[in-house]
Amino acid sequence: MFGEGSQSGARTGGHLSTRVTATEAEVAALHERADKADLRARAAEAGAAHERRRIGQLEAKAVVDRELMAELVAEGIVSRAHAANLEEALRSSRRIGAAIGIVMASQNVNEAAAFAVLRRASMDTNQRVGALADEVVVTGGLSTLPSR
Repeated sequence: MFGEGSQSGARTGGHLSTRVTATEAEVAALHERADKADLRARAAEAGAAHERRRIGQLEAKAVVDRELMAELVAEGIVSRAHAANLEEALRSSRRIGAAIGIVMASQNVNEAAAFAVLRRASMDTNQRVGALADEVVVTGGLSTLPSR
């Protein structure tokens, strides 16, 4: 009888040991997944910080552009109509740049690839790149854009 109890205890101990080992492996896998998620989150935060800096730079350039246009008009170098056309071109360029940034962040591609996505969507939908960029910037939606 004594032998049977010790065999049963050995089986229970062996089963517990197996369960502990399996649980340790699961915990290790969860730690690994959490570490990878942390790395992705840090990369996303760094990307967002970079985009905030770019937006700040673009806004500063916009102020300089407006001041330059005002000076050119005041000095009679450019007509008001021409200045208005130049301002619209600059606004369009900034919106396209913002849309490129949104595509870069969402599809994890470089600037050239993001512009290629916008250009391809422009051709597929028969819309100007600027109009598509407006839609992307206003809605944040990328549903009309192809992936890479």
